[in-house]
Amino acid sequence: MVIIHQMAKVGSTAIQKALERAGIESLQTHNLGEHHLQNNLASFMSSFYTLERVRNELGLFKDQILATKLLEQSRLPGNPRLKIITLSRDPVSRWFSALVQNFNFLQANVATFYETKNGRKPVNDLESFDYIFGTLLKLVTESNHMLGSHEFNEYFWHIQHTDSEQVNKTLQLVGAELLVPFNWFQTNIQELTGIDIYAQPIRDGLLITGNEHYELLYIKFEKLKSDRSSTARMLSEFLSKKIKLKHANISKGKEGFDVIKQLENKYYEPFITCPNIRDSLYCKHFLYPEQG
Repeated sequence: MVIIHQMAKVGSTAIQKALERAGIESLQTHNLGEHHLQNNLASFMSSFYTLERVRNELGLFKDQILATKLLEQSRLPGNPRLKIITLSRDPVSRWFSALVQNFNFLQANVATFYETKNGRKPVNDLESFDYIFGTLLKLVTESNHMLGSHEFNEYFWHIQHTDSEQVNKTLQLVGAELLVPFNWFQTNIQELTGIDIYAQPIRDGLLITGNEHYELLYIKFEKLKSDRSSTARMLSEFLSKKIKLKHANISKGKEGFDVIKQLENKYYEPFITCPNIRDSLYCKHFLYPEQG
């Protein structure tokens, strides 16, 4: 059993399908541990989660329960080391991809955000999402703290950025996925396994490391996308079995793809070149933005 433990929207579907073709059973997880299980259950019961969304994410929740149990068992004496595959991705590109995934869940809230701030309904989704992206860019740019820092998290989550509490929650809901990568490896790898990926240099977007309980394979999404042969060789070495990778893109054609793609063309550069993002530990260690 292999755990593909990653922050979502980082190319893990291609890896999961490759393992499936090779006859290797895997679990897909975005967060692990009892604390995260409780948080996810609370999210399922919140007003932002429709019945449809709960159904869509139920499989991940099941994998999360099984993987949390596996993680605990691997610490027991005599048990084999648990294999974990994880990935990173350019944080801004990943954010836009996540927004496509969650578009229909955000759509009405973002329209309400626009109407509350402007006194009229938006002409279309492009106008409402454009407005909230501009608001978030201003918030990130004008902060005195880098993303990933305790100070920025306090600033983002505990300060009222708008007059309305409900509108403020929508701003946080849309911006939340942008923040995910900047602390993810500390809270979802180091705290759970004891492996500090930031203590080890990343060469060419691939790394195999570990400790007495866990073996970890790190893959950079951009490496997976641009050089499938090298990534497949590293996967084969890690799993001691021949792995063949195929391209997988499940975002194109989804509702909201065209809207978010237009706005990505407009906002990618201003976000990724913002010093509070570009100079973060995450971007510096994993070498984002990509050069060339």
